[in-house]
Amino acid sequence: MTDENFNDSFEVTFHGRGGQGAITAALLLCEIAYEDGFKDVLSIPKIGAERRGAPIKAFSKLSRGKLIKNYGATEDADITIIFDPTLLPLPGVAEGIKHGTVLINTDSEVDLSQFPKGCKVYTTPVTNIALKLNLLASGYPILNVPLLGALTKIKYKDEKGERTLGLNLETVKKIAEKKFGSKGILNYEAAVKAAEQLKELQ
Repeated sequence: MTDENFNDSFEVTFHGRGGQGAITAALLLCEIAYEDGFKDVLSIPKIGAERRGAPIKAFSKLSRGKLIKNYGATEDADITIIFDPTLLPLPGVAEGIKHGTVLINTDSEVDLSQFPKGCKVYTTPVTNIALKLNLLASGYPILNVPLLGALTKIKYKDEKGERTLGLNLETVKKIAEKKFGSKGILNYEAAVKAAEQLKELQ
């Protein structure tokens, strides 16, 4: 960690559907960030109707230097992760993105006009990757660890220019193995592929 990054803090919003693992992703990101040198981390789930397929939000707050004192939901995320592109038209999803970087799980074209100018947009086909690797839970593709693998490679803009969060794929592997045992290796393999297949659209 360099001195210039010591006080950096980041807020990440996850948009998913019930059963896709967005809440777990927020928790895992905090563990990965802490392992990679962040001083304070906080995961916040926001759940409405707890049923499979229902839209949900989760948030991760990460700080390299200062303790986190704001425990409320993120209103203007530095990074937004979309688990399902069908969520984009819903109120508060695409229209709630004011700046920063967006990572979308899709292999289809994305309408960039729905995002603010200057917003960086990335895609990676995590669902396809999980299906090809048979990375499933109850018959559904596992998306959270692969998306976090892609997150290690994306860049965001701030007054210091373009940078990554400084997270490492090897740490994703370590946390995945700790949480999921033997299936952690398959999660990590999917994470590597998601990072490799990451596309920057703007």
